[in-house]
Amino acid sequence: MAHIKAYRDPQISLFQAAVSEVVEKHSGAQIMSAGRLGVPLRPTTEDPMMEAISAYVDGAVGSQPRVAPGAPITLGIIDGAKHCANMALKLGEAIGKAILTGNKADEQRYRDQLSKFTECDPRWAEAAAVYADYFVAQQNSIPYISVKEISDPTIPLPPKAKIVIVGDWGTGQPAARLVLEEIRDKKPDIVIHLGDIYYAGTQYEFDNYFTGVWKQVFGSGPNAPGGPSVYTLSGNHDMYSGGRAYYALLRTIGQPASFFCLQNSDWQFVAMDTGLHDCNPLGKAPTMLDPDEADWVKEKVFQAETRKTIFLSHHQLYSTFEQIGDSWINQSLLNQLGPALPHISMWIWGHEHNLVVYRKYSNVLGRCAGHGAFPVGIDEPQAEPNSEIPIENVHLDKGQSFYRHGFILIELNGNQARFSYFQDNAPDAPTYTEQV
Repeated sequence: MAHIKAYRDPQISLFQAAVSEVVEKHSGAQIMSAGRLGVPLRPTTEDPMMEAISAYVDGAVGSQPRVAPGAPITLGIIDGAKHCANMALKLGEAIGKAILTGNKADEQRYRDQLSKFTECDPRWAEAAAVYADYFVAQQNSIPYISVKEISDPTIPLPPKAKIVIVGDWGTGQPAARLVLEEIRDKKPDIVIHLGDIYYAGTQYEFDNYFTGVWKQVFGSGPNAPGGPSVYTLSGNHDMYSGGRAYYALLRTIGQPASFFCLQNSDWQFVAMDTGLHDCNPLGKAPTMLDPDEADWVKEKVFQAETRKTIFLSHHQLYSTFEQIGDSWINQSLLNQLGPALPHISMWIWGHEHNLVVYRKYSNVLGRCAGHGAFPVGIDEPQAEPNSEIPIENVHLDKGQSFYRHGFILIELNGNQARFSYFQDNAPDAPTYTEQV
């Protein structure tokens, strides 16, 4: 079963992005649309190079076949592919470090090792060079916009509005286009993406898997006249390449910062940046908000007056399916926002590639909407829910190979709102609805 795979590792994700970009450019395969050229068709693990990365990461990290210097390399097909991926990754890092430090010793060593194994596709060396450029860019600090740098990023919200929430949508696969077509058919006033353009939020990925798909489906770019207003949150994968492409998109669509508030006299949607502090998650520490941003969020809640407040973020406050650090709840976010939580109506997040409708837990009615487009195989092991965190009996349907994808449609009408949860196999029949 071929699909794309994501890892919560910035270096591997960045390398996946580089290899995918090279494979796409060589294949020339595109998704077509209405007689026009489409966007590049993202390669899956059907491509040997993408399969090699998955095999390398899944089973061989830290245990690559060791070959004595000068010895002939005679590896099996699977080990050979992993060897090529391993050498290309190390070569890319070495090239990047040579650019930063001027020391080219490691670069030449890995070039020699890659070239000695003649079974390696020449595209591996090309991918290493692309990765090196991204590796260098990754060393720069994320261009986060602090609440101290801008005026209050509160945006007027019409009293009657149709808002679509979609998470983890930027895969560049046909499923992402299908979901966006169904979103377009709802004629929303506003579309909010909860974050993650895979694999690592590079400029190539943003150009093709966010803006490119949007142009293909809507006929013009996001936030173009006549179309819905578009906003996108910061996900961890968006930050793996350093965040430059993400912040360039914000400038293009006119979004004031990675956090903002959509507000009318009855409602406010407070969007937060949880991706900033999850750009390198290998330490397993739960992500958090910038302290000044956390203060701004609480201020919006405590000054809401009669408005109902909906929180939006990429990362979850809690999860019934996977631990967050050493707990089932993000203690960092809980400590930062705890006093405000009893005063909000709902918190919607993504990050986990699933649709989960929670009952109230820790003073919060949570909704996970990370099922925008990322493929989750129906044969992949599914974690048992933690019985301490109650959920409604709402589940994604199974397709032929993958679980379905979808989005949330929120219809505001004064101080009332209808929330409808759609799957892509039934765009006119919501899986679940509720009044808030």
